[in-house]
Amino acid sequence: MSFVRRACSKAWNAVTGKKYAIEAEELYRKTTEKYETACEHYQKQVEQIGKSIEQRVSRINQYKLDIYEVHFERFKNIARRLKNVIIQGQPFEELFDDSILEIKQHVELREQHELMLIDFDNMSFLETVGMILTLGIFSRKKAKESLAKVREEAARIDEEIEKMNTQLTQLGVVLKSIDAVVGYFDSLILNYEKLLQRFEWGVQSQRVYQMSEQNNLFSLRLDFRLLPTIHIEEFLALFNLSVVLKQMANLGYLTEQGDVLEADTERAEKLYKVLNDKFNQAS
Repeated sequence: MSFVRRACSKAWNAVTGKKYAIEAEELYRKTTEKYETACEHYQKQVEQIGKSIEQRVSRINQYKLDIYEVHFERFKNIARRLKNVIIQGQPFEELFDDSILEIKQHVELREQHELMLIDFDNMSFLETVGMILTLGIFSRKKAKESLAKVREEAARIDEEIEKMNTQLTQLGVVLKSIDAVVGYFDSLILNYEKLLQRFEWGVQSQRVYQMSEQNNLFSLRLDFRLLPTIHIEEFLALFNLSVVLKQMANLGYLTEQGDVLEADTERAEKLYKVLNDKFNQAS
């Protein structure tokens, strides 16, 4: 008897089209689950990657400020203890101000809502299809139409999920590029500070050495031309390093839309290598 009932049920479902409705309901359920899972993953990743990029952008901007307001100022203060400092036929302070002290605007990062390129409010088709399926319309024609709509929507959802994955990949590229720039600044500023410390110690040592010939050590300005060769080389290295650091600080790295400026990141990598070579020569 149960076999007869099952056979009759299958026949009835085929005649009325209920089997299409059942298939549509199952596909709708799976599509909804897949979409909700993808949305949750996408939103979490955008938030996580966005925060990581924001942290690194903040560090780059702080590095830029420190380069101008701390490191370059310290170099100038040390240089003020010297006289007759001529670079390229021009007094050091004038040349340094003209060539170096020009601050570029900060790197900008888009707001998180701008990073969320997928518009979840436009996903209403699934709800519409769900309403069709829950109205209990099981005629053969309507059931086939419902199944076709669900299949069409499932294909569209797959496309949207692919867009999400593509954007996450792009955000990953931005993070990797900006992370590399942070590494360049980390290394270069550390080396600049080391050389600056060494040069300052050398200048102060020379001032102490000449203390016996002067009444006031603190007003003593050393003649740059009479410094030991090693200190002159350190000074020139610091000046050249400052020029390169200024170029690093004046690169933008990101467009106004928050995309990577590949030309800037490539330039930063080249400057990093040049600066490291200069530092190694000065060490």
